[in-house]
Amino acid sequence: MALHRSGSSATAGIMHHLGINMGDELIRARDFNPKGLFENVHFMRLNHQILRKAGGSWHKPPTKEAIKSVSFNPRTIRFFFKEQVKPVWGLKDPRLLITYEYLQPYFQEISSDITYVFVHRPYQSSVKSLAHRDRISQSKADKILSRYYENFKLFRGGFGIPENDIIDVYFEDLVKDPNPFVYQLNEKIGQHPTHRIENVQSFIDKKLKKF
Repeated sequence: MALHRSGSSATAGIMHHLGINMGDELIRARDFNPKGLFENVHFMRLNHQILRKAGGSWHKPPTKEAIKSVSFNPRTIRFFFKEQVKPVWGLKDPRLLITYEYLQPYFQEISSDITYVFVHRPYQSSVKSLAHRDRISQSKADKILSRYYENFKLFRGGFGIPENDIIDVYFEDLVKDPNPFVYQLNEKIGQHPTHRIENVQSFIDKKLKKF
């Protein structure tokens, strides 16, 4: 789980290069993420629909109460998971910080073995990065991200997720040396600690971190 502009694409890219299926159809690379976002197109659309039904969007996150009151066809969500589940797979979308409480029961239906990757970056760094990318003021970026940050702290700090099911990633450290995360994640999914580490080292490019 991660805020927008917090290093989630770099983290998900590492997962992808370790052989974790991040989706059969991924959002294409963009100018601000030239190596890719590694977001499942269909999961992003699902989250978008939930936010819209709650009266919001990614940049106008609805309240927790609005999310909880959403009326959404369960078959649509269950069909998504039926189509996407693979032996080793993952999902990345910052919108999940807003929709997670709504989707949590469906995650629990499909698996009791879920690893939660929390991507940490100083909050103001994410605010500055979003403001730069979208050419908006930092105050507006802060208004967008504050709800995400509130939920990030909630889910990481006391939402009942077992510590053994959590991997913490610190973006500033990740771009300097991805190896600790690679070792930890590989061991978590039953692979040799250095499995595909060369792929990851080729993927991580410190020059791409500008904001």
